[in-house]
Amino acid sequence: MKFPCTVRRLDNGRWLARHTGSREGTVEITAPSRDEALAKLRGELHYRAELCPCSAVPDEYVELEVREADQRAEGTGRRR
Repeated sequence: MKFPCTVRRLDNGRWLARHTGSREGTVEITAPSRDEALAKLRGELHYRAELCPCSAVPDEYVELEVREADQRAEGTGRRR
């Protein structure tokens, strides 16, 4: 299943990965690197997709559609 998400660098140097608009609800993850933020977001969406730990949702179930967030539109982040 494809999950649209945005990713951007925060003022403190950390990265924010965010997903909204699915039955899994809004998910926001911060991490020291872009890749780690996306990996944690994928893991959280996978966790929320499982009805119980025994439902065995395959790892390939979560496919992130990543878009770089427009920091000016978001109202935060570094401005150049």
